[in-house]
Amino acid sequence: MSAYAWMDEALCAQTDPDAFHADGSGHGYRAAASICGACPVRKECEAFADRLEGTLSHRDRHGMWGGRVPRRRSARAAATAKQQRDALILRLAARGGMSPEEIAATAGCEVRTVHRVTAAHRDSHGTAA
Repeated sequence: MSAYAWMDEALCAQTDPDAFHADGSGHGYRAAASICGACPVRKECEAFADRLEGTLSHRDRHGMWGGRVPRRRSARAAATAKQQRDALILRLAARGGMSPEEIAATAGCEVRTVHRVTAAHRDSHGTAA
């Protein structure tokens, strides 16, 4: 079975593709939202868009995928990236042996982010991070 077999069941494949691209009036996604809302493969479509677009900004995303407009998909991707970064910071801090500067360099963030994440974890869990 193909990794794209789910697309055969996509309701968007049975309608006008232009419905999934905004017309600039701000109301261009109404028809697409209705179609996506009833689609049996919406989750697969969302996951596909996530893999396809990665960390692109909303300006570089186009059309509705999985019932989400570009700005919503971008915000969701940013939140996921932040969660993954914070989880990495906490794993490295818990392992010990690395300075906040080394953790920041590994996680690709500022030292103050390391301090903020570990402090928030400590405050919410009452543990040393």
